[in-house]
Amino acid sequence: MTSVLTDAVRATTLIPFSLWTAHGREASVLTQAELPHLRAWLAHARRVAVQVDEAHEPLLATLSPPHERAWAQAVGWPVVNGCLPWAARAAAEAVNAPMASDAGWAFISLCNWHVSNGQVTLGDPAHLQMDEATDAVLFNAMQGFFAEDGIALHPYKPGHWLAQSPLLADLPTASLDRVIGRNIDPWLVGGHTLAASLSPAATLLRRLQNEMQMLLYTHPVNDGRGLTINSFWVHGTGAWLPTSHAEPVRVDTLRQPALQQDLIGWLEAWHVVDAEVIAPMLTRAAAGQAQRLVVCGEHEFHVYDSAEPSLWQRLRTRFAPTSLDTVLAVAPLKD
Repeated sequence: MTSVLTDAVRATTLIPFSLWTAHGREASVLTQAELPHLRAWLAHARRVAVQVDEAHEPLLATLSPPHERAWAQAVGWPVVNGCLPWAARAAAEAVNAPMASDAGWAFISLCNWHVSNGQVTLGDPAHLQMDEATDAVLFNAMQGFFAEDGIALHPYKPGHWLAQSPLLADLPTASLDRVIGRNIDPWLVGGHTLAASLSPAATLLRRLQNEMQMLLYTHPVNDGRGLTINSFWVHGTGAWLPTSHAEPVRVDTLRQPALQQDLIGWLEAWHVVDAEVIAPMLTRAAAGQAQRLVVCGEHEFHVYDSAEPSLWQRLRTRFAPTSLDTVLAVAPLKD
Protein backbone atom coordinates (compact mmCIF):
# COMPACT_ATOMS: atom_id res chain seq x y z
CA MET A 1 0.00 0.00 0.00
CA THR A 2 2.71 2.47 0.91
CA SER A 3 4.43 2.04 -2.46
CA VAL A 4 1.14 2.85 -4.23
CA LEU A 5 0.47 6.01 -2.26
CA THR A 6 4.03 7.30 -2.50
CA ASP A 7 4.22 7.27 -6.30
CA ALA A 8 6.11 10.53 -6.93
CA VAL A 9 5.06 10.66 -10.59
CA ARG A 10 1.40 11.33 -9.91
CA ALA A 11 -0.18 14.46 -8.49
CA THR A 12 -2.50 13.29 -5.71
CA THR A 13 -5.87 14.73 -4.72
CA LEU A 14 -7.29 13.44 -1.44
CA ILE A 15 -10.96 13.96 -0.58
CA PRO A 16 -11.97 13.15 3.02
CA PHE A 17 -15.55 12.00 3.67
CA SER A 18 -16.12 11.29 -0.03
CA LEU A 19 -17.50 7.79 0.59
CA TRP A 20 -20.88 7.50 2.29
CA THR A 21 -21.54 4.78 4.87
CA ALA A 22 -24.93 3.69 3.62
CA HIS A 23 -27.74 2.40 5.82
CA GLY A 24 -31.02 1.05 4.47
CA ARG A 25 -31.95 2.55 1.12
CA GLU A 26 -29.47 5.43 1.21
CA ALA A 27 -27.27 3.82 -1.45
CA SER A 28 -30.14 3.96 -3.96
CA VAL A 29 -30.11 7.77 -3.72
CA LEU A 30 -26.57 7.80 -5.08
CA THR A 31 -27.56 6.01 -8.29
CA GLN A 32 -29.33 9.20 -9.39
CA ALA A 33 -26.46 11.56 -8.57
CA GLU A 34 -25.55 13.92 -11.41
CA LEU A 35 -21.77 13.94 -11.19
CA PRO A 36 -20.68 13.90 -14.84
CA HIS A 37 -17.00 14.57 -14.26
CA LEU A 38 -16.71 11.86 -11.63
CA ARG A 39 -18.39 9.41 -14.02
CA ALA A 40 -15.93 10.44 -16.73
CA TRP A 41 -13.01 10.00 -14.32
CA LEU A 42 -14.16 6.51 -13.36
CA ALA A 43 -14.40 5.59 -17.03
CA HIS A 44 -10.78 6.61 -17.59
CA ALA A 45 -9.17 5.51 -14.33
CA ARG A 46 -8.30 2.28 -12.58
CA ARG A 47 -8.67 1.49 -8.92
CA VAL A 48 -5.22 0.45 -7.74
CA ALA A 49 -5.70 0.05 -3.99
CA VAL A 50 -8.30 -0.28 -1.26
CA GLN A 51 -7.61 -0.14 2.46
CA VAL A 52 -10.35 -1.09 4.92
CA ASP A 53 -10.17 -0.80 8.70
CA GLU A 54 -10.19 -3.87 10.86
CA ALA A 55 -12.51 -3.87 13.85
CA HIS A 56 -10.61 -3.89 17.15
CA GLU A 57 -12.14 -4.00 20.60
CA PRO A 58 -13.14 -1.91 22.42
CA LEU A 59 -13.53 0.38 19.37
CA LEU A 60 -14.95 -0.46 15.96
CA ALA A 61 -12.79 2.13 14.25
CA THR A 62 -9.26 3.48 14.22
CA LEU A 63 -8.31 6.57 16.22
CA SER A 64 -6.89 8.08 13.01
CA PRO A 65 -9.56 8.10 10.26
CA PRO A 66 -8.80 6.84 6.74
CA HIS A 67 -8.12 10.26 5.21
CA GLU A 68 -5.46 10.98 7.83
CA ARG A 69 -3.79 7.62 7.32
CA ALA A 70 -3.89 8.01 3.53
CA TRP A 71 -2.26 11.44 3.78
CA ALA A 72 0.43 10.06 6.10
CA GLN A 73 1.21 7.19 3.75
CA ALA A 74 1.40 9.54 0.78
CA VAL A 75 4.05 11.75 2.41
CA GLY A 76 6.10 8.90 3.87
CA TRP A 77 5.11 9.09 7.55
CA PRO A 78 5.00 5.86 9.54
CA VAL A 79 1.32 5.23 10.15
CA VAL A 80 0.88 4.79 13.90
CA ASN A 81 -2.77 4.76 14.91
CA GLY A 82 -3.59 7.86 16.95
CA CYS A 83 -0.03 9.20 16.73
CA LEU A 84 0.05 11.07 13.44
CA PRO A 85 1.82 14.29 14.50
CA TRP A 86 -0.48 16.94 13.08
CA ALA A 87 0.18 19.32 15.97
CA ALA A 88 3.95 19.00 15.64
CA ARG A 89 3.60 19.74 11.92
CA ALA A 90 1.50 22.82 12.68
CA ALA A 91 4.02 23.94 15.30
CA ALA A 92 6.90 23.59 12.85
CA GLU A 93 5.05 25.77 10.33
CA ALA A 94 3.97 28.30 12.95
CA VAL A 95 7.38 28.91 14.52
CA ASN A 96 9.34 28.37 11.29
CA ALA A 97 12.27 26.85 13.18
CA PRO A 98 13.90 23.41 13.47
CA MET A 99 11.91 21.00 15.63
CA ALA A 100 13.39 18.57 18.14
CA SER A 101 12.63 15.01 17.04
CA ASP A 102 11.78 13.93 20.60
CA ALA A 103 9.45 16.84 21.44
CA GLY A 104 5.85 15.82 21.91
CA TRP A 105 3.03 18.04 20.65
CA ALA A 106 -0.77 18.01 20.63
CA PHE A 107 -3.71 20.17 19.69
CA ILE A 108 -5.91 21.37 22.54
CA SER A 109 -9.29 22.22 21.01
CA LEU A 110 -11.92 23.97 23.10
CA CYS A 111 -15.29 22.36 22.62
CA ASN A 112 -18.77 21.67 23.93
CA TRP A 113 -19.58 18.34 25.54
CA HIS A 114 -23.33 17.87 25.24
CA VAL A 115 -24.97 15.72 27.92
CA SER A 116 -28.22 13.96 27.02
CA ASN A 117 -29.79 10.77 28.35
CA GLY A 118 -26.67 9.89 30.28
CA GLN A 119 -24.45 10.17 27.20
CA VAL A 120 -21.83 12.84 26.47
CA THR A 121 -21.45 13.85 22.81
CA LEU A 122 -18.63 15.91 21.35
CA GLY A 123 -19.85 18.96 19.44
CA ASP A 124 -17.99 20.38 16.46
CA PRO A 125 -15.65 23.12 17.81
CA ALA A 126 -16.45 25.18 14.71
CA HIS A 127 -19.95 25.73 16.08
CA LEU A 128 -18.52 27.66 19.02
CA GLN A 129 -17.60 30.53 16.67
CA MET A 130 -14.62 31.47 18.83
CA ASP A 131 -13.26 34.98 18.49
CA GLU A 132 -9.76 36.15 19.38
CA ALA A 133 -10.85 38.01 22.51
CA THR A 134 -12.61 34.98 24.02
CA ASP A 135 -9.70 32.78 23.03
CA ALA A 136 -7.21 35.06 24.78
CA VAL A 137 -9.27 35.18 27.99
CA LEU A 138 -9.51 31.39 28.18
CA PHE A 139 -5.88 30.87 27.21
CA ASN A 140 -4.77 33.09 30.10
CA ALA A 141 -7.15 31.35 32.50
CA MET A 142 -6.11 27.80 31.57
CA GLN A 143 -2.44 28.10 30.72
CA GLY A 144 -1.26 27.93 34.34
CA PHE A 145 -3.04 24.63 35.01
CA PHE A 146 -1.27 22.99 32.07
CA ALA A 147 2.07 24.50 33.08
CA GLU A 148 1.80 22.98 36.55
CA ASP A 149 1.76 19.57 34.88
CA GLY A 150 4.69 20.36 32.63
CA ILE A 151 2.66 21.11 29.50
CA ALA A 152 3.47 24.35 27.70
CA LEU A 153 0.57 25.91 25.81
CA HIS A 154 1.09 28.07 22.71
CA PRO A 155 -1.61 30.09 20.91
CA TYR A 156 -2.41 28.80 17.43
CA LYS A 157 -5.90 29.66 16.21
CA PRO A 158 -8.98 30.83 18.13
CA GLY A 159 -10.20 27.82 20.07
CA HIS A 160 -7.22 25.66 19.08
CA TRP A 161 -3.90 25.72 20.91
CA LEU A 162 -0.64 23.85 20.63
CA ALA A 163 0.58 21.89 23.65
CA GLN A 164 4.19 20.81 24.12
CA SER A 165 5.40 18.10 26.51
CA PRO A 166 7.43 14.85 26.34
CA LEU A 167 4.24 13.16 27.58
CA LEU A 168 2.66 13.78 24.19
CA ALA A 169 5.37 12.23 22.02
CA ASP A 170 3.88 8.73 21.86
CA LEU A 171 0.40 9.13 23.37
CA PRO A 172 -2.37 7.85 21.05
CA THR A 173 -5.40 10.14 20.81
CA ALA A 174 -8.56 10.14 18.73
CA SER A 175 -8.91 12.59 15.87
CA LEU A 176 -11.61 15.26 16.12
CA ASP A 177 -12.96 14.01 12.79
CA ARG A 178 -13.47 10.61 14.37
CA VAL A 179 -15.35 11.76 17.47
CA ILE A 180 -17.50 14.77 16.49
CA GLY A 181 -21.16 13.88 16.96
CA ARG A 182 -20.37 10.71 18.89
CA ASN A 183 -20.40 9.53 22.47
CA ILE A 184 -16.97 10.49 23.81
CA ASP A 185 -16.58 7.69 26.37
CA PRO A 186 -14.68 5.13 24.26
CA TRP A 187 -12.63 7.86 22.57
CA LEU A 188 -11.25 9.63 25.62
CA VAL A 189 -7.48 9.54 25.87
CA GLY A 190 -6.52 6.05 26.97
CA GLY A 191 -10.02 4.71 26.34
CA HIS A 192 -9.06 2.71 23.26
CA THR A 193 -6.91 0.25 25.19
CA LEU A 194 -8.06 -2.83 27.05
CA ALA A 195 -5.35 -2.30 29.67
CA ALA A 196 -6.51 -2.46 33.28
CA SER A 197 -5.19 1.03 34.05
CA LEU A 198 -4.52 4.27 32.19
CA SER A 199 -1.01 5.40 31.36
CA PRO A 200 0.40 8.28 33.46
CA ALA A 201 -0.02 10.66 30.52
CA ALA A 202 -3.65 9.64 29.93
CA THR A 203 -4.40 9.94 33.66
CA LEU A 204 -2.90 13.43 33.76
CA LEU A 205 -4.86 14.67 30.75
CA ARG A 206 -8.14 13.26 32.03
CA ARG A 207 -7.57 15.04 35.33
CA LEU A 208 -6.85 18.26 33.44
CA GLN A 209 -10.09 17.85 31.50
CA ASN A 210 -12.00 17.51 34.78
CA GLU A 211 -10.30 20.58 36.24
CA MET A 212 -11.00 22.66 33.14
CA GLN A 213 -14.63 21.57 33.11
CA MET A 214 -15.00 22.91 36.65
CA LEU A 215 -13.24 26.14 35.67
CA LEU A 216 -15.36 26.65 32.57
CA TYR A 217 -18.64 25.78 34.29
CA THR A 218 -18.75 29.15 36.06
CA HIS A 219 -16.49 31.17 33.77
CA PRO A 220 -17.95 34.55 32.63
CA VAL A 221 -17.14 33.87 28.94
CA ASN A 222 -20.11 31.51 28.89
CA ASP A 223 -22.56 34.12 30.13
CA GLY A 224 -25.13 34.58 27.39
CA ARG A 225 -23.58 32.04 25.05
CA GLY A 226 -26.05 29.76 23.32
CA LEU A 227 -23.43 27.02 23.14
CA THR A 228 -21.15 26.88 26.14
CA ILE A 229 -17.42 26.17 26.09
CA ASN A 230 -17.19 23.46 28.73
CA SER A 231 -14.20 21.23 27.93
CA PHE A 232 -11.35 20.53 25.51
CA TRP A 233 -10.28 17.69 23.24
CA VAL A 234 -6.66 16.59 22.88
CA HIS A 235 -5.63 15.24 19.49
CA GLY A 236 -2.94 15.27 16.81
CA THR A 237 -0.33 13.92 19.23
CA GLY A 238 3.20 12.88 18.35
CA ALA A 239 6.73 14.06 17.72
CA TRP A 240 7.68 16.00 14.62
CA LEU A 241 8.35 14.03 11.45
CA PRO A 242 9.61 15.31 8.10
CA THR A 243 7.70 14.54 4.93
CA SER A 244 9.68 12.66 2.31
CA HIS A 245 7.21 12.94 -0.57
CA ALA A 246 5.03 15.61 -2.13
CA GLU A 247 1.92 16.42 -0.12
CA PRO A 248 -1.49 15.60 -1.60
CA VAL A 249 -4.00 18.34 -2.29
CA ARG A 250 -6.65 17.89 0.40
CA VAL A 251 -10.24 18.90 -0.37
CA ASP A 252 -12.47 19.30 2.72
CA THR A 253 -15.68 20.41 0.99
CA LEU A 254 -17.57 17.27 2.05
CA ARG A 255 -16.51 17.30 5.69
CA GLN A 256 -19.29 19.38 7.25
CA PRO A 257 -22.34 17.65 5.73
CA ALA A 258 -20.75 14.24 6.34
CA LEU A 259 -20.19 14.96 10.03
CA GLN A 260 -23.80 16.15 10.26
CA GLN A 261 -25.01 12.97 8.48
CA ASP A 262 -26.75 15.21 5.93
CA LEU A 263 -26.93 13.05 2.80
CA ILE A 264 -28.65 15.69 0.66
CA GLY A 265 -26.18 18.38 1.73
CA TRP A 266 -23.34 15.92 1.11
CA LEU A 267 -24.54 15.30 -2.46
CA GLU A 268 -24.82 19.04 -3.04
CA ALA A 269 -21.24 19.42 -1.82
CA TRP A 270 -20.22 16.62 -4.20
CA HIS A 271 -21.61 18.70 -7.09
CA VAL A 272 -19.15 21.45 -6.13
CA VAL A 273 -16.28 18.95 -5.90
CA ASP A 274 -17.27 17.45 -9.24
CA ALA A 275 -17.09 20.82 -10.99
CA GLU A 276 -14.18 22.41 -9.15
CA VAL A 277 -11.91 19.44 -8.39
CA ILE A 278 -12.68 16.45 -10.61
CA ALA A 279 -13.15 18.47 -13.83
CA PRO A 280 -9.66 20.07 -13.61
CA MET A 281 -8.19 16.64 -12.84
CA LEU A 282 -9.72 15.32 -16.06
CA THR A 283 -8.23 18.24 -17.96
CA ARG A 284 -4.78 17.60 -16.53
CA ALA A 285 -5.03 13.89 -17.23
CA ALA A 286 -6.06 14.59 -20.82
CA ALA A 287 -2.97 16.79 -21.15
CA GLY A 288 -0.78 13.86 -20.17
CA GLN A 289 -0.28 14.70 -16.48
CA ALA A 290 -0.58 11.57 -14.34
CA GLN A 291 -3.27 12.03 -11.69
CA ARG A 292 -4.31 10.17 -8.56
CA LEU A 293 -7.60 10.42 -6.66
CA VAL A 294 -8.00 9.12 -3.11
CA VAL A 295 -11.60 8.93 -1.93
CA CYS A 296 -12.07 8.33 1.78
CA GLY A 297 -14.91 7.20 3.99
CA GLU A 298 -15.48 6.45 7.63
CA HIS A 299 -13.66 3.12 7.59
CA GLU A 300 -11.82 2.84 4.27
CA PHE A 301 -10.14 4.65 1.39
CA HIS A 302 -9.84 3.83 -2.32
CA VAL A 303 -7.08 4.92 -4.68
CA TYR A 304 -7.74 5.63 -8.38
CA ASP A 305 -5.04 6.39 -10.95
CA SER A 306 -5.57 8.03 -14.31
CA ALA A 307 -4.92 5.56 -17.11
CA GLU A 308 -5.77 4.86 -20.72
CA PRO A 309 -9.02 2.89 -20.63
CA SER A 310 -8.87 -0.70 -21.80
CA LEU A 311 -11.17 -2.01 -24.52
CA TRP A 312 -13.29 -3.64 -21.81
CA GLN A 313 -13.59 -0.33 -19.96
CA ARG A 314 -14.66 1.48 -23.11
CA LEU A 315 -17.30 -1.13 -23.88
CA ARG A 316 -18.57 -1.21 -20.30
CA THR A 317 -18.76 2.60 -20.14
CA ARG A 318 -20.73 2.70 -23.37
CA PHE A 319 -23.20 -0.09 -22.65
CA ALA A 320 -23.23 -0.28 -18.83
CA PRO A 321 -22.17 3.02 -17.22
CA THR A 322 -20.84 2.81 -13.69
CA SER A 323 -23.55 3.21 -11.06
CA LEU A 324 -22.29 5.68 -8.50
CA ASP A 325 -23.79 3.76 -5.60
CA THR A 326 -21.20 1.03 -6.24
CA VAL A 327 -18.42 3.63 -5.92
CA LEU A 328 -19.57 6.15 -3.31
CA ALA A 329 -21.61 3.96 -0.96
CA VAL A 330 -19.81 1.64 1.44
CA ALA A 331 -21.16 -0.75 4.07
CA PRO A 332 -20.81 -0.07 7.80
CA LEU A 333 -17.90 -1.77 9.50
CA LYS A 334 -19.01 -4.82 11.49
CA ASP A 335 -17.39 -6.49 14.47
